[in-house]
Amino acid sequence: MKNYIYIIIFFNIFQACTAQNKVNKYFIYHTADYDSGIAQEERLYNSSTGIYEYKKYSKNNLEKNIKLYIRFTREDLETIYELYASSKSKMSDCYFENYVIVHKSTLTFNSEKDNFNKIECDNNGNSIFTKIENKIESHITSSETYKTNFYREFYKK
Repeated sequence: MKNYIYIIIFFNIFQACTAQNKVNKYFIYHTADYDSGIAQEERLYNSSTGIYEYKKYSKNNLEKNIKLYIRFTREDLETIYELYASSKSKMSDCYFENYVIVHKSTLTFNSEKDNFNKIECDNNGNSIFTKIENKIESHITSSETYKTNFYREFYKK
């Protein structure tokens, strides 16, 4: 009986130690396109929930709001996290025309909140952020769920 108690205690200690070593590899990816400084389109992906949300605005009113369920594999999440961990700069990118914002993208790790409005623009051309962004975008746009809901993007004009 005593051996069983020791095994249970050892198992609980081991489980607690391994749980502390796990790093949350989930992220929130948020991107927006602007016209004259006013948001026209927003795309938001939360990897912990798997929800991709597309919003289109017209005259400051929400015109379209589409939510899709798209999951990343554990390997993809780990690859993205490793790229993120190797970067020392902010996970954001912005484009301006005549000092007016045209596009903004942000990536937030280890948070359940989207800090899109709090993250300042980084215009230094972070190549790691660009790699991560391309990986996220290609995964989302190549999913069957995305292709089904945004089929117009795939028609040849």
